[in-house]
Amino acid sequence: MSKKSRNKKNRAEVAVRPEYRRDKLLGGIALAGVGLSLTLFVMASLRANLPYCGVGSGCDVVQSSRWSMFLGLPITVWGIAIYVAIAAAGLLRVKPVVRWRVAIVCATIGLGVSLYLNTVAVVEIGAVCVYCLASLALIILLYALSWRTQGLADLNQWRLTSTITAIVIVGMMHLHYAGLFNPAAGPEDPYLRALAEHLSVTEAKFYGAYWCPHCQQQKLAFGASADRLPYVECAPNGQRGAPATACIAANIKNYPTWIINDRRIERTLTPKQLARYSGFKPEPEPPPR
Repeated sequence: MSKKSRNKKNRAEVAVRPEYRRDKLLGGIALAGVGLSLTLFVMASLRANLPYCGVGSGCDVVQSSRWSMFLGLPITVWGIAIYVAIAAAGLLRVKPVVRWRVAIVCATIGLGVSLYLNTVAVVEIGAVCVYCLASLALIILLYALSWRTQGLADLNQWRLTSTITAIVIVGMMHLHYAGLFNPAAGPEDPYLRALAEHLSVTEAKFYGAYWCPHCQQQKLAFGASADRLPYVECAPNGQRGAPATACIAANIKNYPTWIINDRRIERTLTPKQLARYSGFKPEPEPPPR
């Protein structure tokens, strides 16, 4: 190959390489988001406290609320997924159009969700989480950087679609937390909450198994207060595995089984029946002012 031909080839390679450059600023900020979300997830799983997130703090209240879970997963897991996608787009050698499409979609959705959850924290929960605000600051930076599209003109429609998608997702989340799709994710009924707490305080026991449909119906009767029931899982080792020791000791044969004031009841009970068997008497509501 002649020297002239080699020079032409080298110039062609140089002209192509910029198409696959990294965006370290975008990737670096996204990695900070990954680290923050991963730390929150790990510490919550270990039930450990971060600075400014002690028991009873605004951070603790927010992370213990029903808004900390979505579709059975912690919100932090969804945050990790958003940040990882943006970090990959920024740090891997990809075409600019691919990088900015990923950045636009993920940053727009992440911004919408983060704004919604922080608004809920202040308005509904009445608390402020410093780590949630830090995550919001990071996603705002990423959203701002997503407008740095290196002169690419074909992303306006992509941005509009991402905005509409973010609005739809936030709307679905709001309906989810309102209990439209899953009563367990909605607001608690004061009567059912008080009854569930009364059952726990009086040492009643609700024995069941995760695969038992009647047990699931029993929980559904309490909606968002189901987690407050004195439930004992009898099949921790699977449907064919050894039952839990507590269930063996209580001689549990059928699911669900309630033991209330030494009385054994092997069937699903309505809240009204549970109140009667346990002697629950709700406190009278205060008179209207």
